[in-house]
Amino acid sequence: MFNKLKSLKIDYIFIIKTTAVILFLIYLIRLFSRDAIDNVFNLLLVDVETNIDAETTWFLARSRLIFIIFLRWTTLVTLTWAIITPFKSTVYTKNIVGFLGIIVSILNLVFFKDHLIAFNGTASSVGTTRGIQFLAETIVLMILSCLILFNVLKDKLLVKAKDIWKVITIFFTSAFALMPQTILYNLFGNYGEVPKDFTATHIFVIIIPIVLMFIIYFAMRNKTQDSKDIVMIFLAFAGVFQYFYMRRGGLAALPLHLCNTAVILLFFAINFRIKSFFYFSYFANVLGAIAAIILPNYETDFFSFVVIHFGYNHLYAFIVPILGVALGMFPRPVLSHMYKAIAVFTVYFIAVVGLNAWFNNYDNVDYFFTYSDFITDMFGIRKLQYENVVTLSYNDLTFTFYWLYQVLFYLAFVFLMFASWFVYDASYQFIDQNRRLKLKHQQMRMDYLNLLELLDGRDISEPMNLGGVDMIKITNFSKRYGKSTRYAVKNFSLEVNRGEIFGFLGHNGAGKSTTIKSLVGIQSITEGEMEICGYSIKSQPLEAKLRIGYVSDNHAVYEKLTGREYINYVANLYRIEPEVRDERLKDLAKKLSLDHALDQMVKSYSHGMKQKLVVIASLIHEPPVWILDEPLTGLDPISSFQIKEIMKRHAEKGNIVFFSSHVIEVVEKVCTKIAVITQGELTGVYDVSILKDKGVSLEELYMTGIREKIGVSHD
Repeated sequence: MFNKLKSLKIDYIFIIKTTAVILFLIYLIRLFSRDAIDNVFNLLLVDVETNIDAETTWFLARSRLIFIIFLRWTTLVTLTWAIITPFKSTVYTKNIVGFLGIIVSILNLVFFKDHLIAFNGTASSVGTTRGIQFLAETIVLMILSCLILFNVLKDKLLVKAKDIWKVITIFFTSAFALMPQTILYNLFGNYGEVPKDFTATHIFVIIIPIVLMFIIYFAMRNKTQDSKDIVMIFLAFAGVFQYFYMRRGGLAALPLHLCNTAVILLFFAINFRIKSFFYFSYFANVLGAIAAIILPNYETDFFSFVVIHFGYNHLYAFIVPILGVALGMFPRPVLSHMYKAIAVFTVYFIAVVGLNAWFNNYDNVDYFFTYSDFITDMFGIRKLQYENVVTLSYNDLTFTFYWLYQVLFYLAFVFLMFASWFVYDASYQFIDQNRRLKLKHQQMRMDYLNLLELLDGRDISEPMNLGGVDMIKITNFSKRYGKSTRYAVKNFSLEVNRGEIFGFLGHNGAGKSTTIKSLVGIQSITEGEMEICGYSIKSQPLEAKLRIGYVSDNHAVYEKLTGREYINYVANLYRIEPEVRDERLKDLAKKLSLDHALDQMVKSYSHGMKQKLVVIASLIHEPPVWILDEPLTGLDPISSFQIKEIMKRHAEKGNIVFFSSHVIEVVEKVCTKIAVITQGELTGVYDVSILKDKGVSLEELYMTGIREKIGVSHD
């Protein structure tokens, strides 16, 4: 029984999808047919200027004709969603199709004769080709709407009253995308201005696609990917329907202009996820659409069919590819995608050059402006075009190629495609930086609120852990990099108390630097907690860092400053008074034998001198916690001795000295306590004096721990 019901469900889904495909094919027949309603204008009698009496063009009463226009518009919106919904849908689009589809279907049957008059301009029989097509379209739309409504009722997907506004919003935004391109002319006649040469209307035409693109992006950016995909699919269908809304004939009507081709390719790219088509449109068609919008080649009124059609066609060629990436339907392109787009463009360009030369034997065609003088006139190089011509003859046909102009046109467009790549790349970086900044601000806000909760009414400058003001405390610290499943350090816990010189011992790659970089706040903590003098490095990073002096393992400094300027810069960060700073600098520089070089450029320093300068900078604010990562590497014996002495003096003042090393002899001689880390895990904490009293060699203890950890024999 279960299998039978399952089979019926599959059949039901198959029937809905098949019906949607049939509806799409039937509508295409109407789309490619002529329509008398496109010639009706000025129904509201407010034309700016016309030499035709508007009323002579009416073939229905004015109110009825207006009603038919809006019914036709509503039908198209519903029909488009009806085609899409069986494949991709939301509860809102299902409700639109289920309810509105039935209503408009009934209205279309009631006013069927009016539709036939609007199609042909005169009364005609239902038995005409157009009548049969429209009847079939209406019946199939009604059937599909009933099937979808049944699904809505069966699955209890009725839109709640509080969400009706969402349905209304979807419908009206969809209606704008599918607006009948003659409606402005039908209702109002001429506007009175040609939108070109950067007039006010032309600037409006340039701005509106950009504004619409941002509106769609910001409206959809936080929605689910399914919702974003549905919007992209709808735009792809709307682009095709709006392109073919203008009925064409002859060779010039073939969709071979770049932006016309884009609309067709984007339809297939988005509905069938064809990346090669999409990225060709992304790099080539967007560029062509922008150029066409800025430099249009029409000479007619703003409300005319030609201008509105031009606007819609280039609107979709411009915004759909960009939104396809912005809304995540296609991944951000890499440079290889651009190279493939150039390859596809090359094939396209060669094809249109050849077709222009061939078809102009039969008709006046100019695909992508490779045959006419529109571009050369615009840039004042018409002479270049007509003085560099190659003409070939074959079977009474003449093939004319403006070879130099066409080569230069191709190279210029490829150059602009490369330029667009850099613009896209810069845009991605800007977007990513802003996104990271926004996330950082959100995280900081959450951390601040969390800190207030943890402090439980205490002042924000107080340490979170009052019991840890004299120590470094690491609790269950773990660190993973990126998406790796491997821990660089795992479940590491340690306490270091005031007055201790604490050695952190481990082999190269054991996790010493990882632990230290997290402890000083250079990198994030994956799991666990780290505290400096009671301040959480996660929740109170500024307060914690003010109490740290840090010597990194790379000793990077600003080499175009003098040593004194560098120390002054660091002291200013810690807000150290000049008198105090100068006194400490004098003392530390003398102890490290660097006083003679303080006024020299840092770039002239040796490796050891730079290391000493970093040590001075880390101690200029007398931090209670001094952390050093491999501080003695590469130093001569004298410099090494000097730093070890300073470490001892700093600990004697009641401060903490915590340093990492892989040199056992140094750790054994300097430290009071030692922690050993092996392969990211703590393997032991030892008191050096106790080890000496017991006669235990730190080297043997360390090597035994490593052998046990990595499974190497003691023999």
